[in-house]
Amino acid sequence: MIAVRQALVLVGIAVVAAVLLWVVRPDRLSLGADAEVYTLDLPAPLVGVTEACELYDDGTHYFVDTRAEGPGTGSVIPGSFVVRETTFDADFEAVMDFLYPEDALVLYGATSPLPVAAVAVRLQSQGYENLLILQGGLAGWRDGGGSLTGNGGDQ
Repeated sequence: MIAVRQALVLVGIAVVAAVLLWVVRPDRLSLGADAEVYTLDLPAPLVGVTEACELYDDGTHYFVDTRAEGPGTGSVIPGSFVVRETTFDADFEAVMDFLYPEDALVLYGATSPLPVAAVAVRLQSQGYENLLILQGGLAGWRDGGGSLTGNGGDQ
């Protein structure tokens, strides 16, 4: 009987110690990703805002808005076309008379390049190979001094 009590006391002490260690110890994993460690496997290369502004000013690339909210809901890069993942077929049909597979395109979204990548894959399946993804999206463009028009105001 004494041995059972001693065993229960030891198990209780071990459980309390484990709970205390779990509560007190700091997190071992960072919640942020280090850009030097992790790379995104995107279907098209990223282009920085400065270089994208030069491409825009030179008129060598068309800009494509891939944001899901669609046209008329905020600021856009002037002259950009709209091709969204959710309505790709209809949007692509609307611009296929203006955009050709040999055209150079810069795709942009809100901030993350991942939703833009889905549109890039769909465009590649249609024969478009000269694609770039704007790093930082529309927010990066605005912060980098790129011109905007639309409901969000001209900048």
